Amino acid sequence: MPESPELEARVAKIQKDVEQLRELWKDDFHERRDRYEERVRKVLEKCPNCVTLWLEIDSIHSLQEIENALKQQGRRIPHPSLWRASQRLVKAGLIRKISTKRKSPVYTKKIWATELDIDDFVRKTFLEEET
Repeated sequence: MPESPELEARVAKIQKDVEQLRELWKDDFHERRDRYEERVRKVLEKCPNCVTLWLEIDSIHSLQEIENALKQQGRRIPHPSLWRASQRLVKAGLIRKISTKRKSPVYTKKIWATELDIDDFVRKTFLEEET
């Protein structure tokens, strides 16, 4: 099917509109940063295992791989506790499942968490408090 100039113009306009919406969306994240930080704080302060899991989630490794990596680092978290921590983070809306690797879920952080660099906030808030 040949592309017409009208179709190309429409596609270009849609791409521009999407880019503008994306910028507005990101601006909204930054304007509401305190809300997002408070949301993360409420969930993570109740569960130290959630803090550890939060910092390990990278959208690549499965829960089983994270558990094995923590064992090798000497920061072992029992399997049921790690599973409960992941469910707590999912239920709170901080992470979401994106795929499965060898019957183990792979999680990713929400877009706002990446955009606002919430990992840095979590390190400063929870890891500095421990020391």
